[in-house]
Amino acid sequence: MTRACSKLIVDLTQRVPFVTLGIIFINCLATYLARRDMTFYETYVLSYGLIPEQFRVGRLLSSTFIHDGFAHLALNMSVLYLFGREVERAMGKVEYIMFYVGACFAASLLHVVIVLYAMMPAYYASRPMVGASGAVAGVMGVYAVRFHRRVFRLGGAEMPALLVIMIWLVLQLALGIIGLYRDQFLGIGVKQIGYWSHLGGFAFGIGVALLADMALDGEREYLTSQARRCEENGSYLEAVQYYETLLRYDPDDAAAHAQIGKLWAYLGENEDAMKYYQTAVELFLAAGEEDQALAAADEMTQLLPSARLHSETRLRLANYLEETGRPERAAAQLKLIVENEPESIEAQMALLKMGHLQLRFLGDARSAQDALNQLLQRFPHSDWCGFARELLGEITQADGKTD
Repeated sequence: MTRACSKLIVDLTQRVPFVTLGIIFINCLATYLARRDMTFYETYVLSYGLIPEQFRVGRLLSSTFIHDGFAHLALNMSVLYLFGREVERAMGKVEYIMFYVGACFAASLLHVVIVLYAMMPAYYASRPMVGASGAVAGVMGVYAVRFHRRVFRLGGAEMPALLVIMIWLVLQLALGIIGLYRDQFLGIGVKQIGYWSHLGGFAFGIGVALLADMALDGEREYLTSQARRCEENGSYLEAVQYYETLLRYDPDDAAAHAQIGKLWAYLGENEDAMKYYQTAVELFLAAGEEDQALAAADEMTQLLPSARLHSETRLRLANYLEETGRPERAAAQLKLIVENEPESIEAQMALLKMGHLQLRFLGDARSAQDALNQLLQRFPHSDWCGFARELLGEITQADGKTD
C-alpha cells in the first residue's frame, strides 16, 4: 500500500505543473496586493519596477512579478500556462525554476541595454517596466526548440506551434526595431511595451534549449509517438521506418532496437528481429538497465524460440538474476549457455555457477554434483576446476553426515 501511494505521489508530482502554477500564483498575488490602492501601486512600481537609469540587480527579478493591470496579468499568465507546463515537464522542476529566474534576468538586462544605448532621447529611461512577458518569452523559446513538432488545435483548425511562435517572434522584432525610432506605429504605442525584453527572454530560452540538446529530445519524442501510432494501426513496416530514423539520431537507443526487433518478428523477418533484439539487450546492459535487458531477452525468446544471445550476454543476465534473488531463472540462463556454446569459456563458468546455485540456493545437491562433474570431465584444465572440487567436497561431506 505504501509503495502504491509513493508511486501515485511521484506520478502526480511529474504530471502536475506545480512550478508553473506556483509562478502564476505569485504573479497574481503580487499584482493583486500592489493594485488594491493605486497610490500604493505607484510607489510600489517605483520601488520594485525596472527603471533603466536607476539600475538595481534585484529589480531585474522583482519587476517581472508585478503587472500593469489585470488584463496584462491574465494575458501573460495564460501564455505561461500554455507553454510552461510542457517546458516544466521536459526540463524538470528544479531546472525549470533556475531557468525561469535566468530568463527574468536575461529579458530585463536586454531591455536596460537597449533603452540606455539604442533608444532615441525622446524615450524616458526613468519609465519603469513591469510584467512577466520577457520571462514568458524565454519559456516560449524553449518550447520552440523542444516541442517544434507540436500542433495547436483550435476548433477544427490545426496550426504548427512553431509557425505560431515564429509569427509572434517576427512581430516582436519588427515592433522592437520600429520602437527605436518612433513613438507609435498604426496607433500602437511601441515605446510603452518592452519588446526587447521579449526578444532577450526568447533568445535566452533558445540558447538554453540548444545547449541542452532539447531539439533531439523533441525529435525523439515525435518519432516515437509516430511509430507507436503506426504500430497500433498495424502498419508495422512504417513503424520500423520511424524507429530506424530515430536510430540515425541516437544509435544507442536500446528501446528503439527492441521495438524494431519486435516489429520484424511480427513481419516474419526473424533474422533481422534477432539482430535488433541482441543489440537491444547489450545496450540495456551497457547502460545498467538490467530489468529492461531481461524483459527484451524474454520477449525475444517468446517471439523467436530459436533465437540465441551471445554467451557473455546471457552470463551477465544470469549474474543479475542471481543478485536479485531469482536463482531458478539464473540457472535456466546458465543452462542455455552450456547448450548453445558448449566449448566456450562462458560454458565453463556457467557449469560452475550452476553447481553453486543448485547447491546453495536451490537445495538440489544431485543437480549440483552433475554440473560440477561435467565441468571437471569436459574441461579438466579449466581455472575453475579447483572451485568445483571444493563444492564437490562439501557435497561429499554432507552425504557422509547424512549416512
